[in-house]
Amino acid sequence: MAVRRNWTAPEVRAALALYLVTPFGKFHKTNPAVISLAGKIGRTASAVALKLSNLAALDDSLPQKGMANASAMDREVWAEFLSDPDFVLRASNDAYLQPGESFDGHSLREGTDRIVETTARAGQSYFRDMILTSYSARCALTGIEEPKLLVASHIVGWAEDTGHRLNPRNGICLNALHDKAFDRHLITFDERFEMVISDTMPRTARERLGEVRVLEMPARFLPDQNLLERHRAVFHDLQVSTGG
Repeated sequence: MAVRRNWTAPEVRAALALYLVTPFGKFHKTNPAVISLAGKIGRTASAVALKLSNLAALDDSLPQKGMANASAMDREVWAEFLSDPDFVLRASNDAYLQPGESFDGHSLREGTDRIVETTARAGQSYFRDMILTSYSARCALTGIEEPKLLVASHIVGWAEDTGHRLNPRNGICLNALHDKAFDRHLITFDERFEMVISDTMPRTARERLGEVRVLEMPARFLPDQNLLERHRAVFHDLQVSTGG
């Protein structure tokens, strides 16, 4: 009889990294990404698929939960991820990937021959996949589903807070126009996720931007209100400084 091998923290971190960019309906053993990760960590594809479902059971932002048998290690890594997403995702890649390799399409590891800018782009690409997965690849304001027009908008910018660069609650899927306005603090969102438009904008622009006013909530990882409050603070400061 084969000896049952408990999952280690690095293995669970790797599974979590895959979970975050995989739609709930693709947690199955024939998914190429599941098969790839299974090979990296020496598990069966069925075991990896089951682990993804177990992790979903811990995600209280999901209306449809996974199987309710997450292990103590699963819970430990999940809590670790919530407190420091960047560490968990990078640690999972460092444990199993060689420089330039990837089990999910976006390696977060910096190899000896990779410059910092390349690593940053890899992290940003992973963040995009994570946010688009959470929002089912739809703009949260307009419902636009064209990937070329969608942006994973950081609430608190990539350069502003390194601790939240890969935090899925620091992102909203927006179309390119509203992303640009959000990035420049010409719009923000209040405690009810309703859009607020800067008074410094011309009336016609305010009307066009404001045709849809409330964010559609993601399937997982609601926008963090503490991070939105930081965005709102900058928005209001700019209103005051420009006389809006």
